[in-house]
Amino acid sequence: MAIYHLSMKIISRNSGYSAVASAAYRSGSLMLDERTGLTHDYTRKS
Repeated sequence: MAIYHLSMKIISRNSGYSAVASAAYRSGSLMLDERTGLTHDYTRKS
């Protein structure tokens, strides 16, 4: 029998965090934040 687990957390821009940066980190990819123009590159993350 499988046991499932879900954990959610609110990412607040007010605290200096970015949902785009968090998604890029979790997927290990390169993403562009269109709102700020910043590129988040986590392609070298193992």
